[in-house]
Amino acid sequence: MRGTTTRLRGWMWYVAVWIPVGLIYSMSQKNRSGLAMLVEPHPLSWGGALVEGFGYVMPVALLGILIWRLTGILAWPPKRVWRFVALHLLAATMFSLLWLASQAGLIALGTGLPTALQIVRTFAGFQFLDGFFVYGLVAAISHVVRIATRLREQEAHVARSDALRMHAELAALRGQLNPHFLFNTLHTLTALVRRDPATAENALERFGDMLRYVLDVKRSAREDVTLADEIQFVRNYLSLEQLRLGDRLRVVEHLDPDVMDCVLPSLTLQPLVENAIKYGIAPRKTGGTITIVATLQDELLALEVRDDGPGARSDIVDSAGGVGLRAVRQRLETRFGGKAHFAVTTAPAQGFIVRLALPASTSLAAVAAFDPAQSTASIHA
Repeated sequence: MRGTTTRLRGWMWYVAVWIPVGLIYSMSQKNRSGLAMLVEPHPLSWGGALVEGFGYVMPVALLGILIWRLTGILAWPPKRVWRFVALHLLAATMFSLLWLASQAGLIALGTGLPTALQIVRTFAGFQFLDGFFVYGLVAAISHVVRIATRLREQEAHVARSDALRMHAELAALRGQLNPHFLFNTLHTLTALVRRDPATAENALERFGDMLRYVLDVKRSAREDVTLADEIQFVRNYLSLEQLRLGDRLRVVEHLDPDVMDCVLPSLTLQPLVENAIKYGIAPRKTGGTITIVATLQDELLALEVRDDGPGARSDIVDSAGGVGLRAVRQRLETRFGGKAHFAVTTAPAQGFIVRLALPASTSLAAVAAFDPAQSTASIHA
């Protein structure tokens, strides 16, 4: 609805711009001289001047809609400059010819076609060049409007991405510090301090490293981290959960060493692992296994988190959509658009699998350079 309102407002502005142009030309027709008197030797009434003025401007306004559409296809900056210029020159030629033909038709209404063609020959060259000028002006304005719109959309996407990042960070922090988790962790550490001080010390260090990771990401406003850092954060989280669940929580990793330097949005994997523990492992007396997979597939960093828990019906998952999963999906959609994929596979007694893929890059700048405004989201959930 909002998009329809925006488009309607845009077309209203477009019409509003051409109205004064038509009025100005109508005034010139009212006080015309020279070649214009050959078409109609008698002075025009205001009604006749308005008809001829808007008859001259209307074809340009209508053809301007096609120019606007064309600038959406031939986006700036162009990938191939020569192709961009050649297509615009071809379009400008067609624009000038169509405009000239419309003027011939308008004159023919008052003089007949043979006379109209003779009159058109007297100014066809000037009209043709004028057509190129008008085309260039309309095309330039269209490109400027599109660029300005794209920049505004980018700013909106960045703001939305920042908000989602902060939400995910806070959700992750709350997940680690919720009273139930904290109570069980402290209770376990208290028991460990008495019988196994070394293990208790190691657990406290991991807990501190985990919190430091979240706080550092938040404090530095880092959107991206390496997969190696993210995996280490997840390992610290899992080690603390294993203090509570013991042998009921089993972890398997299949990590391609070649992708550990790849960059991804921070706090992407932990919500998926937390979701697997909460719904797939913790409720079962026998526990279960969480498998984490990271590979390179067709220049994409492919990640997978799966558990062998009870699973669920896919329609229930689609309608529920936990906060963690939804936040990860939205962040990928916002950052990468159609270049990223997110999919959930589950069924009763079939476990729960979350697969995601994003452009593989070892450069923070390269990841940040993706323009979501130029892509249509194709995130599947």
